[in-house]
Amino acid sequence: MSDRTKGRVAILGVIALLVVVFFLPQTTWANGGTLRLANVVMGEYRVSVFTDPTPVRPDSLDVSLLILQDGQLGVAEDVEVVVTSRALDDQGVGESLVATRDQADDPRYYATKFALGAEGRWEIGVQVSGPAGEGEASFEITARDRGLLGHPVVLSVLALLPLILVGLWILSREEEEPGPTATAPADPEVG
Repeated sequence: MSDRTKGRVAILGVIALLVVVFFLPQTTWANGGTLRLANVVMGEYRVSVFTDPTPVRPDSLDVSLLILQDGQLGVAEDVEVVVTSRALDDQGVGESLVATRDQADDPRYYATKFALGAEGRWEIGVQVSGPAGEGEASFEITARDRGLLGHPVVLSVLALLPLILVGLWILSREEEEPGPTATAPADPEVG
């Protein structure tokens, strides 16, 4: 394999690796996200609440809850979880949804997915009730439309663009480099 071909293969390999690094993790981010409430005491339960995506968009919101019970290993069973949304700017219509483990991508969580429906400030409430107690808590979020520059594909392409341009520049420089050329001897009769 020539040096030129090895260089091209190396550049393409680096580009492929970066594409995988940028796009593959998105499939593993489900259930989790941004921590909104941590270890809130509700009876004997300790409740942590996460939202995804970050920043929050009005078209989709995943609210996931990790509910642990004091003195027990694993996720708390037989718990009813209700998630409510309320627009603080009077621009959207709130709703109340039941979060279940069936809706979660990760079996350790209770989750629900919904659309807020409008940009602005929102209050998200969680109510937990079960045999070991009950409680409620809330937090505020701001939903914004992500716009073109907030789209992960656009951001990935913009992040990779300098690398692609440098790779193309290196390839074009390799093609321009002249190989060894023979020079003709000087003609002694010209004079």
